[in-house]
Amino acid sequence: MSLTDQQKIDLFDRIWQEYVSTHGLGGMAKSDFDALLLWEYAQALQTADTFRLSAIFRIRESRAKSLLESAAIKFGQLTEAEAWTQLLAALAQVDYHVESVEKGQMRFHLKTPLLFRHLQNQARLVDDSLSFNAASEYVVGNLSTLYRILDRCWEEGMFGQEWQGKRLEQARQNIRAIIGNIGQQIAENHLEALKSRKKSKLPAILEYGSKLSGIGSFIKGLLDSAS
Repeated sequence: MSLTDQQKIDLFDRIWQEYVSTHGLGGMAKSDFDALLLWEYAQALQTADTFRLSAIFRIRESRAKSLLESAAIKFGQLTEAEAWTQLLAALAQVDYHVESVEKGQMRFHLKTPLLFRHLQNQARLVDDSLSFNAASEYVVGNLSTLYRILDRCWEEGMFGQEWQGKRLEQARQNIRAIIGNIGQQIAENHLEALKSRKKSKLPAILEYGSKLSGIGSFIKGLLDSAS
């Protein structure tokens, strides 16, 4: 993957700003410079494909992942609104699977792992956490937690003044798609059978989700269809 002349200029400008203007020549640790270089290259080509990046930079894929994660924190310039715009768009495209009927957990492949920290932060704000396997890039979490996060994202101004208008409407469309995809997975796994299992938390979670102020009506449809 080669850069255009303009991309090369922009990449040099960013490196100059961070490596020289901000830290002074030699003031940045080599590991941070490596992270910066990999990050800016990935940003220029709009890719987070660590397999391809590891081949280009001739490093292990695990190191490419580590450098990108470090750079996202140190050099990332996304606002919360921008991060969640990307995250909800990504979550609307993934497949959801019932990880545990008894615990009411779902599993999905997060194809934008650099954004996981934003997802985890919202989970913590509702007094829970999600597990992320860096190797498989799968996230496992309680469905009620996912519903609560989506309900928070539904609110106008949740991520500042940017979270309104067309951006919010697009986010809400993605939230509807996410709820629909989760609901389809549950329906395909025979909701009636799940409801008959005494140890299953899933029906109670659906009942809880249907009462949420923002997204409840979309979940209620799934619950009513199994009545």
